[in-house]
Amino acid sequence: MSANMKEIKERIDSVKNTSQITNAMNIVSSTKFKKFQVLTLKSRNYAYAVNEAFDNLVASLKGNKFVIFDGKPEVRRVGIIVMTSDRGLCGSFNSNTFRRLESMRKQFEKEGKDVSVVTIGRKAKEYCKNRDINVDSEYTQMIPETMFETGKKISEDVVQFYLNDFYDEVYMIYSKFVSAVEYNIQVEKLLPVEKKEGLPTKEYVFDPSEEEVLNSFVPQVLNIKLYQSLLENSASEHSARMSAMKQANDNASEMIRNLEVQYNRERQGKITQELTEIISGSLGVQ
Repeated sequence: MSANMKEIKERIDSVKNTSQITNAMNIVSSTKFKKFQVLTLKSRNYAYAVNEAFDNLVASLKGNKFVIFDGKPEVRRVGIIVMTSDRGLCGSFNSNTFRRLESMRKQFEKEGKDVSVVTIGRKAKEYCKNRDINVDSEYTQMIPETMFETGKKISEDVVQFYLNDFYDEVYMIYSKFVSAVEYNIQVEKLLPVEKKEGLPTKEYVFDPSEEEVLNSFVPQVLNIKLYQSLLENSASEHSARMSAMKQANDNASEMIRNLEVQYNRERQGKITQELTEIISGSLGVQ
């Protein structure tokens, strides 16, 4: 019985150590989450205004055909930008993204299209490497100070890839932040840029030409879109990790309570046994 009590005591100490780690990670994730939540919500209005202005500009284009808006005659190769986290311990955050990626990849390959990806986050990089998925470029260590420049580089690259016929379509998968306990997987088609119907049309003067202005403007708009998506994804990641660590901490606390009850029962049983032996010995002496 004493050996059993020792094992229970060791398990209690082990779970307490784990609980301290998960609690510390919960605090760190909470701090990072609050930072990205503020950045994400503040940036949304600007991103929305830029996208709205761009949609109005695109809606005004008439007559001329632009491959960046009208698409390619044939789609043979698809590029997918996949956003995940660098670290784990964030519940189903990354696995939800991977399921959506696999669903899209299988559908495109079924249609006879080649698929390659641009990975953002170490988890996406490792996932694609382990499954022999073609990776054209990879980015890790996303921090607020470099996110805008990273978004700029990716947007310029994918537009150039598209214009050079390396990609015929470009999609993006990321997690859109909703609240501290909710996020949604989003799939957006970045290229070709889809014209929205029903928007008011205005006449614009382009200098030096429509094509040159649009080829310069599109990467900038995509830069804002990618930057906002990176913020949304990061806020979602930290909210998911915060929830996962809180759940782990709650589970550890419940496990400790159950183990302590079990330990006390064992201890009480041992005390009862010793008392019984003492009483039995005393009666034997009399």
